[in-house]
Amino acid sequence: MKPLTVIAITRAVAGQEQALRSAQQQLVAETLKEPGCLRYELHQSLQDPGLLVFVESWQSEEHWRAHMEGTAMRRFIDSGARQLIEKLDLHRMREVTDD
Repeated sequence: MKPLTVIAITRAVAGQEQALRSAQQQLVAETLKEPGCLRYELHQSLQDPGLLVFVESWQSEEHWRAHMEGTAMRRFIDSGARQLIEKLDLHRMREVTDD
């Protein structure tokens, strides 16, 4: 089975760009230690600092689901960081190949 790729596109509440970025960077540091995490990167738009994008790869859907219910994500939510997000678009994907 191919890894699960997740693209999570977040839009910061106006004026909260740096606060959201800081909270998300902490989430990255914690998530990289989780079982099944192959890649967990945070990117920020050069043209629009309020646009922050996670690029994630997980060994399986089950590993990603465990992450979504896990300690790092709970800490992120409990910190109030979700209130810094105006909009979230989440895309679960698989790599396309000819086989």
